[in-house]
Amino acid sequence: MVASPFEGKGHIGRRLAVMLLGLFILSFGIAMSKKAGLGTAPISCIPATLTDCVGMTSLGMWTILFNVLLVAIEIALLGRKFPPIQLLQLPLALYLGLMTDASMWILDALGMSPDGYAEQWIFAIIGFAVLAFGVMTEIRANLLVVPGDGLVMVLTAKVNKMPFHRMKMINDMAMTVIACVISLAIVGTLTGAREGTIFAAIAIGTLLGIYRKLFGKAIDKLIGEASEFA
Repeated sequence: MVASPFEGKGHIGRRLAVMLLGLFILSFGIAMSKKAGLGTAPISCIPATLTDCVGMTSLGMWTILFNVLLVAIEIALLGRKFPPIQLLQLPLALYLGLMTDASMWILDALGMSPDGYAEQWIFAIIGFAVLAFGVMTEIRANLLVVPGDGLVMVLTAKVNKMPFHRMKMINDMAMTVIACVISLAIVGTLTGAREGTIFAAIAIGTLLGIYRKLFGKAIDKLIGEASEFA
């Protein structure tokens, strides 16, 4: 894990704006996939499952609580080696949760809710495409990462010779399995993790590559930085 997120050569204000925009786009994609009802992306399937099975609060609030837990796991794994600057993941998690609830409110206000299985898939695919663009934008800012990706970075550092993308795949699989277990144990059926989750796990990585090629250099030019993700 990088000790400081502010070591890039780009314009800090622009990088921050791009990161926050990316997180809002990401949250809107999460909200769309939740509305589709076919399972959200692995990064949000546990909060989505808890929202459906436990209730008590909103998807955004469960997202915040879950991301706080992920940061706590990072701290437990790294101990004194955990960079204090990475505690900034916590306000990032707060922002992501609030924007997720705001996105759900926007979709409700617009009356956007799929009717029928075919429409659910259309809604889910669009949501995953939006989510992937948000992830690409957030990462491209090269400033901070959400706790879900931060944990993968920590795990990658802990396991010798394990590349990030492979650890990301293992982490996504683990989150999906945990979400399924929670759902089956509480309500006896699958909710937050379903067929859409499997589709998302495959499609989002592909979309990230496409978006990176189409828009990566333009974002780099905007923030004034040659990204390591070129």
